[in-house]
Amino acid sequence: MNLFKRNRKKFIKYSEGQLEALKKAGDKVTGSIEIFHQHFHFHHAKSFYNTYEEIFINNIYKFNPSSNTPNIVDCGANMGLSVLFFAKNYPGATIIAFEPEPPIFEILTKNIETYKLKNVTAIKKAVWNSETTLEFYTDNGMGGSVENVLTKQTPQLVETVRLKSILKDNIDFLKLDIEGAEYIVLNDCKEELKNVKNIFVEYHSYSKKEQHLEDILGILKAAGFRYHLRQSFSRERPFIDKNNICENMDMAINIFAYREN
Repeated sequence: MNLFKRNRKKFIKYSEGQLEALKKAGDKVTGSIEIFHQHFHFHHAKSFYNTYEEIFINNIYKFNPSSNTPNIVDCGANMGLSVLFFAKNYPGATIIAFEPEPPIFEILTKNIETYKLKNVTAIKKAVWNSETTLEFYTDNGMGGSVENVLTKQTPQLVETVRLKSILKDNIDFLKLDIEGAEYIVLNDCKEELKNVKNIFVEYHSYSKKEQHLEDILGILKAAGFRYHLRQSFSRERPFIDKNNICENMDMAINIFAYREN
């Protein structure tokens, strides 16, 4: 497969210091940009810019490990900015990264190879509450979903892994950015969350579907976590606005859950 044979208008190589140019490029450009003295490949310029800003400028995944060899599980690794952050900041870590979408998984593995991230294991599967095969839809940008059905799109099939089986070991950091599957997965994992020290969850609310934010917070609280919430996307005037992102997502909230002791 040609790595960048996607319906994009251009492939552009950016040099170090051209980050702001990606903000203006939007979703029309695929390419690479020099960061940490190597070229990081991306499939969607705007997604790269937004994700880079969150991860490397705002440090939303920064945590205090309990040892020099923390275990990190990254669910929804996308193009690999998160695993690059974890590998750079926690060089002694063992990192497992899940990304089910084949073209994006190929970019993820290319970036892992480019940066020689020997402590990262990439797995081309979606996390779920069982081992099965599911229909998968993509927005060709920030991510794809087994829960968010997109119109005028033929889904592809992806294999899944039961996350609960991964959490039987002690985990220092669990990242869940799985586009609407977070409640189903966390509800299945609740008995194993005792083994996790820090959790990041991006909660996705889809219009005309039942909301589960309070259920997720209840699961985390029952497992002994304290949580902090930050808006990722919401309507400016929720009583009258009907705008969505990703066709039918009406809200996204970042959840930071941690143990105080």
